Amino acid sequence: MTRSIEALVEEQAHRWQLVRAERREEPRRPVVTVSRQHGAGGAEVARTLAAQLGLDLFDREIIQRIAESTHLSERVVSSLDEKDRELLADWLSALSSRGYLSPMEYRYHLSRTVGAVAHHGGAVILGRGAHLILGEGEALRILVVAPLETRVRAVMEREGLSERAARQRIVTVESDRKAFLMKHFHADFADPTTFDLVVNTAVLGTGGACGAIRAAVEKLPQAASVGAFGR
Repeated sequence: MTRSIEALVEEQAHRWQLVRAERREEPRRPVVTVSRQHGAGGAEVARTLAAQLGLDLFDREIIQRIAESTHLSERVVSSLDEKDRELLADWLSALSSRGYLSPMEYRYHLSRTVGAVAHHGGAVILGRGAHLILGEGEALRILVVAPLETRVRAVMEREGLSERAARQRIVTVESDRKAFLMKHFHADFADPTTFDLVVNTAVLGTGGACGAIRAAVEKLPQAASVGAFGR
């Protein structure tokens, strides 16, 4: 798995270098973060949106693995312009030699990783509290929702579970997500003020949700920029 992630990061860093060379005079491409209720189809919305807008998709597993690895984190950030590379020094010095990261260290590396992705622009970032790391004005922050009964049916169909098991699965996954956000960001997942747009896939479907997000992307300031990495 580590090798495959390394290959992905190498490919991504190379793509960033090419894009930077080709787009020096063009506005930064949009960054969209996607959070979701389990079973609401947020991952599908993120994949579809990335394909429609020609953006790179960073899912929660990739972001987490990059953030947990010194080598991979360095490879991502070192692909930035030369003037940004001094940020590596204090970032990497926070790593523990114990072989694991404390919650504070993990948040620090996660914030740097998401910040590096957002700095390049042209990305859809799924989960991992990215909407809290980047904040208002640094990305279009989306929450994908659906009524509980709709989500139960979706989980039953997608995961082959009974109704009871599907309900328990939703409770477990959302409890884990809430615990993650509270632990690392002291934030409530249910707080709508941390999002710019909430889309209901039970009403809009994936296509309608993506259409609403694309319309919002078109309203973003074209010259928007991302500030210092992390918070």
